[in-house]
Amino acid sequence: MTTSNHKIKSDLEKMYDATASIYGLEYQSPAGYYFMWRKIKTVLYLGGFSEGDELLEVGCANGPYTFELARFGFKMTGLDLSVKNIEEANKRAKVNDISNVKFIVGDAENLLFQDNTFEGIISLSTLRYVPNPQKAIKEIYRVVQKGKNIVIDFPNKRSPWFNYLKPWLMGKKHIHDHQYTANEIKQMLQNAGFREIEAKRILYTPKATPSAMLGFMKGVDFIGERLPFINEFAAIIVCKGRK
Repeated sequence: MTTSNHKIKSDLEKMYDATASIYGLEYQSPAGYYFMWRKIKTVLYLGGFSEGDELLEVGCANGPYTFELARFGFKMTGLDLSVKNIEEANKRAKVNDISNVKFIVGDAENLLFQDNTFEGIISLSTLRYVPNPQKAIKEIYRVVQKGKNIVIDFPNKRSPWFNYLKPWLMGKKHIHDHQYTANEIKQMLQNAGFREIEAKRILYTPKATPSAMLGFMKGVDFIGERLPFINEFAAIIVCKGRK
């Protein structure tokens, strides 16, 4: 029996509400920090955003990526389905006196913004869980300004990590998770109206990599991402589209 959209969103909201105070701690490890910065570096490269741009992050949790991007001078709005995560993010923004961020509760499939609001949009490790990612991408298209870029990512369906290695090493899979190929992501962006679509495959290094192994895994990333066949199996596909 197919799980209803409401049930999927309810499950995700409850799970992320329960971990709101501790979400993102993995980014404090050397491997976690490296993982996050590889994503951010790729987002900035593909997005071509300018300092001062008003950016929306769809699926911000308690703001680990939002706060890092705010340090670059972007005016950040973080949106998430989890009320507890948004409360935690707003609390951290206030405590640390960060004025160029704001956080709101919202649904990726029904963005509560007017058309052409943002100068750029990002969504990292979020649309993979959304019941209808095509609808969410169409909403992202609607609220980004004409001529501006969006950058989203998905787990690579061809990577052995998500369906084989991660369940074996970690003991379980994330609920309601889905993987995609680069062509499937490009097609969703094209269906929504985006042009100048570009995909980049990155990372073989999990966030849980022991510190002693990190130097070796960085070498694997450097080489693997540049080899035509091996690159097909990198864990993350980051895609850019222009409205």
